[in-house]
Amino acid sequence: MDRAWYWKAGFIIAVTVVAVYALVPSWTYFRLPTDQRNESGVFEQHRPKWALTKRHLNLGLDLQGGIHLVMGVEVDRAVREKAVRRAEELAADLDRRGIKGVDVKGDPDTGYVTVTGSVDAVAQARNQISADYPDMTLRRNSSTTLELAMKEDAVKQLKESAVDQAVKAIRNRVDKWGVSEPTIAKRGDSSILVQLPGYSNPEKAKELLGRTAQLELKIVDDQNQLVTQLKDLPPAITVDWETYEGAGGALMRVPYLRSKDGVLLRQFVQGKAPPGEEFGIEKVEDRLNRESYYRTFLLDRKQTVTGEYITDARVAFDNSPGEGNRPYVQLTFNRTGAELFGKLTAANVKKRMAIVLDDNVDSAPIIQSEIPGGICSIHLGGLKPINEVLQEAKDLALVLKSGALPAPVRILEERSVGASLGPELIRRGSLAAVLGLLAVLLFMAIYYRFSGVVADIALVLNGIVVLAVMALLDSTLTLPGIAGFVLTLGMAVDANVLINERIREEMKGGRSIAQAVQTGYDKVFWTIFDGHVTALVAGFVIRAYGSGPVRGFATTLIIGLLASMFTSIVVTRAIVEWFVGHGKLHKAFSV
Repeated sequence: MDRAWYWKAGFIIAVTVVAVYALVPSWTYFRLPTDQRNESGVFEQHRPKWALTKRHLNLGLDLQGGIHLVMGVEVDRAVREKAVRRAEELAADLDRRGIKGVDVKGDPDTGYVTVTGSVDAVAQARNQISADYPDMTLRRNSSTTLELAMKEDAVKQLKESAVDQAVKAIRNRVDKWGVSEPTIAKRGDSSILVQLPGYSNPEKAKELLGRTAQLELKIVDDQNQLVTQLKDLPPAITVDWETYEGAGGALMRVPYLRSKDGVLLRQFVQGKAPPGEEFGIEKVEDRLNRESYYRTFLLDRKQTVTGEYITDARVAFDNSPGEGNRPYVQLTFNRTGAELFGKLTAANVKKRMAIVLDDNVDSAPIIQSEIPGGICSIHLGGLKPINEVLQEAKDLALVLKSGALPAPVRILEERSVGASLGPELIRRGSLAAVLGLLAVLLFMAIYYRFSGVVADIALVLNGIVVLAVMALLDSTLTLPGIAGFVLTLGMAVDANVLINERIREEMKGGRSIAQAVQTGYDKVFWTIFDGHVTALVAGFVIRAYGSGPVRGFATTLIIGLLASMFTSIVVTRAIVEWFVGHGKLHKAFSV
């Protein structure tokens, strides 16, 4: 046997060991009772400690049951309500610029803004609006009255933003529940698809998802060292420290709790905050280490400004020397909010202010100075690249605008998959897959004898590799996914049939078995490759343009086709060449 064969055999053994190892967490997950799989900490308690990876196969909505909702966002109402907020913003802006004697009103029924007043005042207002509000257009214009409407492009952007804000708010809530592998996505121009596998309370889900998002700006209490005094910390929760420059240049060294399980962390700190304070939880994305975790903040409940006072949040750019047009987030408050926010910032200079959406801390910037006038700037990023800072600024602006959700949502479609239906689908789908696989294995072993047994070994390894890759990708297994899995096994069998028949033909032509194996694999390689590549192209197209279960089918198909080429060409050839090299085949490929 040449050295190349040993390298090939070693690689196959390594792939097999890794694949089996990767399936251990999935085996643990599926052995848990259905009602415990989504409970925080249960899987971690049962997972073997030697299984380093936590990734496992998840079950889709069609297999374990749950809730399917289609929620409609009332985008037209968002446009009309924007007119009311724009009227308040415009009135405050004209007043700051000394333009007196005008009355600005927004009509919530039509979405129009009307400006009335003296001839001189209206003329000044018209010039100011033309310069500072490019998204507004004049519908009617007289010497004493202006009627304004939003331009079509601005209306379109506002509607898209309203749906994006609703998606953001819904995802925040669902993440807090601990639902595994939820589907939350835009559907059309004004709808949102929400699928919650394993969640069995549709009324509670509808009530929580339909509620307007709550935004609060709260002062962080960094003087309190409470977290260092907490006892009986779970193994998954640790105490960590951070440092920043506080008032007078003094360094603030602040402790916080850290965990990769947000639900477990939230449950642990519940009820442990001192009177007048509460714990906030932030999800942190550590790009350097390519991981995410959750951390705590101790928040002052008495010092707060709610999002109802925010009229706008947008991304702006700092053109000052040395900043290089760096993006930041600009907030605009109404008159009441401007006064409250000015007092809050004046009393807490050099302290951190947490931006809290639905009890989740999104960020906690340091207040550098008093912020009067109702316009606040939040600078982000530190030394990060401009493109990353810009994306963070866009995300934060979206969160801030979600505080006063500009459009209510309503349930357009609701379906529930009951707890009895999910296991039944699993049983039938699994039974169909197992019976089909056994029938194929038996046929190959009887018809092709030794070469059929080799093909069966490759087929079993193909199935293990497919499931292992899906587990490592944290994929969700759906009923169409099972269909894709069975289809790839059929294509793997087809490839082995081609190989066996080609070897038989070479032996009929008078070649020795060693020559027949060599020539057969070489000649059939491109036939198998072409067939799999064309199927892969179809799989990628389905995945790119499909949605939901269709994408699950395409994902399984793509992984299965790649695994099929490996097992059909590499694995079976290595096994056959070993037997040929040791003179053990004889007439295994004869008719």
